[in-house]
Amino acid sequence: MAKALDAIFDPSQQWVPTQEGTYPAHIASLSTKEVNTRAGEAIVVNMTYKVAPEVVEVTQPVWEMDGYNYKRDENGERIPVFNGGGSQAETNCGHLKDKTLYDNGFFVFTDTSSASKNSRYFQLLENLDISCEDDKGIKKLVLIEEEDVVGRPVMVTTRKQEYVTKETRDLPVDQQEKRATFKVNTITIWEEGEILSQDEIDDDVPF
Repeated sequence: MAKALDAIFDPSQQWVPTQEGTYPAHIASLSTKEVNTRAGEAIVVNMTYKVAPEVVEVTQPVWEMDGYNYKRDENGERIPVFNGGGSQAETNCGHLKDKTLYDNGFFVFTDTSSASKNSRYFQLLENLDISCEDDKGIKKLVLIEEEDVVGRPVMVTTRKQEYVTKETRDLPVDQQEKRATFKVNTITIWEEGEILSQDEIDDDVPF
């Protein structure tokens, strides 16, 4: 006869894979550093983002899984799971609640000869409603500081990125180990979100 254990299984707590998508979050921190690039000197602005509880209202499609990997058909495509109505099943994104997300940085090139490369940073300023002085059509960029953005509610769009691990990057290609991560690609203001204080942001953030 089987022996009773204290262990339990809660189906509602099963692992759900992270997918690309757009999620509600708050900017949790900001840092800047000066770097030298082939295009000249630049300042890199990095932010972290804490996914908001409202992420449970966001859904993602369900695919057949083989452990932690997607099952694939003969064409290498993911296999959808269908609901009783014949449509692809969906699940909420509650597994992302309170998760800290990172971006790849926004470059500000300080040399006027590389001004055309500042379009992505200018788009960031516009998306965050941070105004710049306009001098006859030329935008005078400003450097974002913590008080400008920390606690601001934003919608973050993530993209999957693959990278070779540090331990295997010097090995032959067929011996390299690749891993994937999800980085914030773009952000916009979350109009319905509430601004949080630093204390509220720091609560449970795993730094």
